[in-house]
Amino acid sequence: MRKHWLKGAAILLIFPLLLSGCLFGPEERDSAPIDPPPKQLDTKEKGNQPEKKGKEEPSAKKGDLELYFLTDTGYVVPYALNIPKVEGIAKEAISYMVKGGAGEAMLPEGFSGILPKGTQVKGLDIKKGTATIDFSKKFLSYNKKMEEKILSAVTWALTGFDSVEKVNIRVDGKPLEAMPKGKSPAQGLTRARGINLELAQGINASNSMPVTVYFLGQTQDNTVYYVPVTRMINRAENTAEAALKELVKGPQHGSELVNALAETTRVNSVKVEGDTAVADFGKELLQYSDEKKASQDALTTIVLSLTENTAAKKVKITVDGKAETASEGGQFEKPVTRPKRINPAGF
Repeated sequence: MRKHWLKGAAILLIFPLLLSGCLFGPEERDSAPIDPPPKQLDTKEKGNQPEKKGKEEPSAKKGDLELYFLTDTGYVVPYALNIPKVEGIAKEAISYMVKGGAGEAMLPEGFSGILPKGTQVKGLDIKKGTATIDFSKKFLSYNKKMEEKILSAVTWALTGFDSVEKVNIRVDGKPLEAMPKGKSPAQGLTRARGINLELAQGINASNSMPVTVYFLGQTQDNTVYYVPVTRMINRAENTAEAALKELVKGPQHGSELVNALAETTRVNSVKVEGDTAVADFGKELLQYSDEKKASQDALTTIVLSLTENTAAKKVKITVDGKAETASEGGQFEKPVTRPKRINPAGF
């Protein structure tokens, strides 16, 4: 039975720090079968990730655009769509996020468009790291409870392009200073806003910070996908280590999400050395199966969470100080990079 999603949108105004939101990609390789995640989640094969461009007006080959959609459990989730290359691809891509639009036929069961039905993208201009997107008036015909989710989807989709750091919203050519129903700002949007926001228990709001970690969701046809969740926690000196500890704690009570890591997993240390984040865990990371292998999904959520909260381009995982090799194919013996497209994943 579905449970209600724990909402955390009310905490937006207390965000004190910026999340890096770095989107770095893996080296090309064929996808391989992965160990099933906990709670009998059946993982289907996930495809490879194509290259992402970094021009001021992004261009893309068919199939390499990661957009954001709404799941039937209420989460805003990235998903890569097979969109033909056209001039002004970023503008074209956002139109696929409209409810009832062309993008919905390409989505897995339980996913739907998140922008109000009938919304048109009238223009998109990218200059000096800022994307200014112009919507038709239909963009404002949303339900109030969807306001933060819509802003998150637009912001995270556009900042997924290398050339975009901030997003400004216009409606019929006029700057939209704030959304009309919840009064959320609509200018200068960054990933600092977070996504799928929630508040950790027992935090001091005046001394808090956000971390974004990745948990697992599953569609009714057993397709497993990764879900970013921004959680407000008490301020910590080592952001990366704090993020991993929140990852180990798992989703909040009542959530539809699942953690790929056991709650007993020890985080020994996390440090960033140059462009690589080095995370050392206890042997609990390897207790996932009789073969003493680490879950592929557990390792992936570690990599996604570390690269989301630091400027690291690579992640090296060790167990009690030793390089982690007991994973599918041994691909974690050396540092790995973040997948360029999260759903489907391409490690």
